[in-house]
Amino acid sequence: MKPATALFSLAVALTAVALGVGIVKYWPTDQPPPDQVGREPQAETQSPMISRVRPDFTMPDVTGKQRNIKEWDGKVLAVNFWATWCEPCKQEITDFNILQQQYANKGFQFVGVALDDLDAVQTYLKTSTITYPVLIGEDQAAKVADTYGDEQGVVPYTAFINRKGQIAFIQYGAMSQDLARQVIESLL
Repeated sequence: MKPATALFSLAVALTAVALGVGIVKYWPTDQPPPDQVGREPQAETQSPMISRVRPDFTMPDVTGKQRNIKEWDGKVLAVNFWATWCEPCKQEITDFNILQQQYANKGFQFVGVALDDLDAVQTYLKTSTITYPVLIGEDQAAKVADTYGDEQGVVPYTAFINRKGQIAFIQYGAMSQDLARQVIESLL
């Protein structure tokens, strides 16, 4: 290898390492850094949202019917913010369908809030099943997610609400079925 080529390669490698260290060092604390991709995302335990009464909102569902979050008052509720373009979001929907079926008769309800337009969600639902209500609204959904503590705009993002209407658990990123089950059972 020529000295100029070797020097250039070394400079590129050092730059990549420096950038990598900077990205991890300054990565938002509520999101897993790049070296944690594939690991179980962490729940937010220090959020000021924990124990606060869940914010009120009304959004249309896939049929266009306006649905208010108060409709599910008195139930343990998981509000899952997701998008059709988000692979981890779509992967956890399968688990959420199973959990919805398993815990519905015990007073539990998932509600999906799609950060998409109606056409994108309807296209997705032609090939996939979601067994719980899905509310839709790109801009409005992002604003609602922010009021639920997702200031960074992370998807998927799930807020679990206890029967008193208080936010009890927040998950940034995809959630395993086992962790979701533990949270649900702790709130029932």
